Amino acid sequence: MMTFIDIHTHKENSEPGVITVQNIYPGEGFGAFRGNNYYSVGLHPWHIKSGQENNRMLETVEKSCKFDHVIFIGECGLDKQCGMDFKEQERVFLQQVELAEKMGKPVIIHCVKAYEEILAVRKKLNVKTPWIIHGFTGNTQQAGQLAKHGFLFSFGKALFNEGSKAAEAFRRLPENLIFLETDELPEPVKEIYKKASEIRGTGISLLAKSIESNFNRLLGKNELVKPD
Repeated sequence: MMTFIDIHTHKENSEPGVITVQNIYPGEGFGAFRGNNYYSVGLHPWHIKSGQENNRMLETVEKSCKFDHVIFIGECGLDKQCGMDFKEQERVFLQQVELAEKMGKPVIIHCVKAYEEILAVRKKLNVKTPWIIHGFTGNTQQAGQLAKHGFLFSFGKALFNEGSKAAEAFRRLPENLIFLETDELPEPVKEIYKKASEIRGTGISLLAKSIESNFNRLLGKNELVKPD
């Protein structure tokens, strides 16, 4: 049976044959590990508050990351359209990527109109941990520039618009740099795999194997335990 990886979702895992990374916010509860339910935890730029409140939430992020099945930090990042103080966004983001380096955990990136700033942070810190831009909507040129600096990419909703720049970037990116996600979509992740395989002109099983291999690499494993 094929294994499908949903690398970024806000839903609890209820699909057979699917491994999820469910996004939670600081202080939210999460389930015990069942073999197919991983988590990411981070302070989203939409949810930053005062500096003091943010510091408390960042402490909670660090505590949550001590659980083995909390495998990513994020989603965190920068958003120029959300109306939140951008300097505080940058400070909070920097704190989280430094925590990711300390704990050796990949980072799920939320980025809106701030690819240059995100890239500048990665260059400045010379980080070693993988960064995955979720819900990537950039074009092929942006993807290529980011890929040169070690970024990975997750695609979801944008793939259903086959004429979008993101769909073209997905078609052109090397298979070892891509992931798929539902985020807040109601569709099952298998539907996204179906659309993604059409765009890349490859079979679903081959695509699933490639993404599973990418996921294993992030976790430092040779092979995942298959979900029931």
